[in-house]
Amino acid sequence: MNDRRRRHFAFARLLSSAVVSQALLSAASFAIGLILIRGTTDIQYGYYILASSAILLLVSLQNAFFGPPLAIRLTRLDRAGRGELVGGLYREQRRFLPVLGAITVVMALGLWYARVLDTHTGPLVLATVVAALTILHREYFRMVLFAHRRPHDVLRTDMFYVVLMVAGVFAATLTPAPAVTAVFALGLAAVASGILLSQTLHRHEPWNIQGAPGILQEIAPLAAWSTAGAAIHWTFSQGYIYLVAGTLDIAAVAAIAATRLLLMPVNLLSTGIGTLMMPLASGWLHRHGASLLRRRLSLLALALVAATLCYFAVLWFLRDWIFAVVLKKQFVQRDALLMLWGAILLVTVIRGQLIYLLAAQGRFRVLTLLTLVSAVIALTASYWGMRQFGVAGALVGMLIGELINAAGIVILSFRKAPHPLTAPA
Repeated sequence: MNDRRRRHFAFARLLSSAVVSQALLSAASFAIGLILIRGTTDIQYGYYILASSAILLLVSLQNAFFGPPLAIRLTRLDRAGRGELVGGLYREQRRFLPVLGAITVVMALGLWYARVLDTHTGPLVLATVVAALTILHREYFRMVLFAHRRPHDVLRTDMFYVVLMVAGVFAATLTPAPAVTAVFALGLAAVASGILLSQTLHRHEPWNIQGAPGILQEIAPLAAWSTAGAAIHWTFSQGYIYLVAGTLDIAAVAAIAATRLLLMPVNLLSTGIGTLMMPLASGWLHRHGASLLRRRLSLLALALVAATLCYFAVLWFLRDWIFAVVLKKQFVQRDALLMLWGAILLVTVIRGQLIYLLAAQGRFRVLTLLTLVSAVIALTASYWGMRQFGVAGALVGMLIGELINAAGIVILSFRKAPHPLTAPA
């Protein structure tokens, strides 16, 4: 019984640290959004959302490429092997990211010269590239520390990161180009935080930068499918805003982003727990099997559903005061947007937990195909919805896509699968 209690306590400590860390980042994102909504125009806030969504895509791709191989392999390696794996992946990241960044900058300058980009969007793209490179560096070490189950170390650096971010964005509202300056401020905060994260990891378990030669070729069969799935899922979970900007306008992007901002606490527990779930799920699957893992993930999903419903009830009751006093903004179809976001996030907190059974089994190919079907249907429905119902129609398409994706994951989770290291499909 004492051993069981110790395990439960250790698990609760891991989750609480991850959730608190995510709470800090969510609070910072909320503060940044609130600062920009209240202190700038809808157009500037919309530009910031477009830039930050592009950065989120790159972070998602990197995490999807490196995260599953790290989580699966680290639990089976000794200290030297872990150092070689972490160092080998870091070496490959340092090799490719500067090249890709330079190519993107050259392309952006060419588009600016050709007047495809203007005096607003040109600097925004350049600032986004710089910020993305520094944030990807930070996120790599953050991901490795989570894979080592050291969220308390991440929490300490996240506190510093949050202070720098919020202060930088507040200062950006005092400049003539708030969106560009705010994105650049994110990059500066990531530089300082990335240095602290790398130093923390090196003290805990130094990496070998020359280790694991050919590591990209080894992980590619597994990582390519998980990365493709992340990219496709982004197209309807985040990328829809570019469809909104092209079909409607930047102000519509601001309306969707502002109402989504109010639902951010709903994602807090799910995202915070999710930072640890891949290594935990891999360990549970390895030690206890798929049935117990499915049961634990289902219980987490039910708890998150209950928390989501309670939070949304309070938000709905206070919505008039929040928009009038807190945001000091009113948007067209405000209540419809809020209701649709509540339904979408209710589905995503369920999907976001159950997916770890399939991920721990390495079934990224079938997940990618399911996500592709969901994304195509979601974007098609979003375009049709915007033509018929305006800005709220975009979220109708998203809800349809999330429902299809979640239903597919539930069905697949009850199908038996081979061991993740022997059959990644």
